[in-house]
Amino acid sequence: MQNEPSEFDPNDMHREIYAFVDNLSEAVEGDLDIKADFDRIVICGMGGSAIGGDVIADSLYPTMNFPITVQRFPELPRWVNGSTLVIVSSHSGNTKETLSMYDQAVQRGSTVVVITSGGKLLEKARGDGKCIVEIPAGIQPRSALGHILGSMANIIETVGGPRCKTDIKKLIPKLLKFRSKLESDRSVARTAAKDIFGKAPVIYSTSGIPSAAIRWKTQINENSKMMAFAGSIPEFNHNEVAGWSEGGARNRCILVFLYEENANRTVRKLSDAAIKAVVSYGIRPKVIKIRGRTILERCLRACMFGDYVSLYLAYLRGVDPSEVKTIKDFKLRLEEPTRRKQGIKSWKSKKDKANKEED
Repeated sequence: MQNEPSEFDPNDMHREIYAFVDNLSEAVEGDLDIKADFDRIVICGMGGSAIGGDVIADSLYPTMNFPITVQRFPELPRWVNGSTLVIVSSHSGNTKETLSMYDQAVQRGSTVVVITSGGKLLEKARGDGKCIVEIPAGIQPRSALGHILGSMANIIETVGGPRCKTDIKKLIPKLLKFRSKLESDRSVARTAAKDIFGKAPVIYSTSGIPSAAIRWKTQINENSKMMAFAGSIPEFNHNEVAGWSEGGARNRCILVFLYEENANRTVRKLSDAAIKAVVSYGIRPKVIKIRGRTILERCLRACMFGDYVSLYLAYLRGVDPSEVKTIKDFKLRLEEPTRRKQGIKSWKSKKDKANKEED
């Protein structure tokens, strides 16, 4: 690496990324007491608190007998009702959109389970007598993926869904070995970071693991402070391939394919066709081979790979991977109208009190 990690990682994002497998293992070991009668699952959250739901939905897609939907929009769809299990995930417990979805789920009589480290969500859930899975505070929300994903798997298996908690337990030894490879000086993640450095990555996954491409994108956005975009195959073959065929903008980007080696023959054939097409346009894509016997294993390995790439890119760029001042500033802008109204009310209250005292 060009720079020593300690110089540009004062808040130790490396430690948080390293701890993913340990956090995941801890979360699936816990015993939960949850009973629910439902015919569908909705997972509500934003940002790093929602991506675990995407991984769960991708991993269970082939085996589910009922739908799992990840909801990021603050308005719940009309079909969410008393027969819906709603998992509400917010690491901080103060995300406005997630609090809104929680309130709607409670009002509609859904079975609600909350995953959080505190905040208003924990306060509301305790007051409403809802089931709560508390996770540790003190880390970046995006670094809580292990805690959140493991808790979601635990909840779903506990209420009678697929054995995703059990499957994760079986994968822990493999993931620990993979982590050691990603940590090494000759890590493929380090090589990938060097190849991506200086360009805007556009990450495409195969159809089984779109959550991994999203995770790569968001981690590079937040940790590396870089523009990044995500898509998936086969949709790529029906539109985006045309955008890569010509134009100067593509020279400022690098195309990254997350290639599932153990995907079925049709998926591999579609991926191979996409890669051959862009090569014929003079583009040299970065192909990342994602191994694993199941979609769950491939999702987890791809997410881990992307987390380390984002960290090594931050080191190459000389930026603090933990700091996200822009996002904090944006949230403050959203809160400004509310604070202004509260300030006016407070000022009016004080003025009325003064007038009464004068009277």
